[in-house]
Amino acid sequence: MTKISIITVTLNSEQTIRDTLNSVLSQKNKDIEHIIVDGGSSDQTMGILKRYPNKNKKIYIYKKSGIYEAINYGIKKSSGDYITILNSDDFYQSNDTIDNVVKIINKNKDIKIFFGNVVYFANKQYYNIKRYYPVTNFKTFQMRYGIMPPHPSSFIKKEVYQANSLYNEELEIASDFEFFLRTIYIKKIRFKKINQTIVRMRLGGVSTRNFLSYIKSTKEILKSFHINMIKIDILSIILRLPIKTMQYINFDEKKLNQDMKIFQTHFDRKELYINNFNLIENFKKIPFGENFILSAMNLAFLGYYAAGQVYPYRNLYHWVDGVWAEKYINSKKKPGRELLRNLKLPNNIKNIHIIGNITKKSKEYLEKKFKLRIVHDQLPYASINELKKIKIKISKNSLVFITLPTPKQEQLAYNLTETNKNYRIICIGASIAIASGEEKEVPKFLINSEFLWRLRTDTVRRTKRLIETIYYYIKGKIILKKYLKTSFKIID
Repeated sequence: MTKISIITVTLNSEQTIRDTLNSVLSQKNKDIEHIIVDGGSSDQTMGILKRYPNKNKKIYIYKKSGIYEAINYGIKKSSGDYITILNSDDFYQSNDTIDNVVKIINKNKDIKIFFGNVVYFANKQYYNIKRYYPVTNFKTFQMRYGIMPPHPSSFIKKEVYQANSLYNEELEIASDFEFFLRTIYIKKIRFKKINQTIVRMRLGGVSTRNFLSYIKSTKEILKSFHINMIKIDILSIILRLPIKTMQYINFDEKKLNQDMKIFQTHFDRKELYINNFNLIENFKKIPFGENFILSAMNLAFLGYYAAGQVYPYRNLYHWVDGVWAEKYINSKKKPGRELLRNLKLPNNIKNIHIIGNITKKSKEYLEKKFKLRIVHDQLPYASINELKKIKIKISKNSLVFITLPTPKQEQLAYNLTETNKNYRIICIGASIAIASGEEKEVPKFLINSEFLWRLRTDTVRRTKRLIETIYYYIKGKIILKKYLKTSFKIID
């Protein structure tokens, strides 16, 4: 049997690591060793890794290490015959990927390196391919022009690392190029091309982030030739750009998606991995008997959903709170203030927990309406990453109202479900202030343009946010066609 060691390096990877882990868990071939090297994550990554039920996992903490330093550490700890690298925001093309590769390896015992194809997608749009990186057209001489086979789809026999040393830790982006320059170009180690898509990668990684990354990789490629005492001119390396550009336009998306199979295993079902939202039309149907997040489905949510900043989540429900949402859902708008005024709480709710800003008048309104004690966690004005670091304990008998704007309130709610066993969360935004009479209620003639009414206060910030939201919404509707691929299900 051929044993595969998969090495994954993580650092604050809570948003994407589940895809990677579930992809490994879903593999038909179980003779897999998964080595995870964490660089000192400060988010929920380690908590997710501890819940990862793979019996063949090995988790190491290697703080303040670079990517290649962490990979080298993983290689030293590996026991597999062949080693492959799976980044913490990537996953395999299908559940048969490792099995298919192992079958090819077993038929080619004299080959020590195997390469497959790679596709790139953006955010959580798994089937929306932005770039195709095939190995089929690669020729060894192309390395002189800075072109190399796709590293993420490589399977390398461990003895290759043992005989030729590991990745050069002085290089931050192009150490894989330098490694292949040593092995397949200089030492002419035989390799085989597999004409199959092996890995799906998210755009935005270290080597694909922006033009500055391209400049840095160019410098490091030149340095790789210098390290190996090969004379090369910078013009030859710069000319690789037209070849790489073709990867963005020369592919058949439909064909590349044919054998794509999303994960069969969901060990920690944070996301549903399908674009499916559950909506509550009758507020009496709010599931107080279980954990839930309830959020408004409106222009803001739809916009940030298209941008990938909010998404389907475990125990997430919505109510329709905007005419923009009515276009996709057979339900009428119900503003957040209407939810508050009609909300009936079960007897097991003993207090109201406010997270975010609230005034004395709004707090008194809640006390009078619900006749319950108010617990309040004031939050600073900060980024969502900073807010996630604040430890907030939710008691078993609390109903939580988050008073932040979308998408921060939903993102914070997602995070709270990771750190609290019990939670009932309503992302209420500014609705408490309106329901209490602190803010003027929207005139009836503007009821379908409530977002414009809100611009009369905090005008600059709200105008900027409105423009951003509309931009994301239009992009999601026209370019990404996001909402046509999304299911909005009303719970009876």
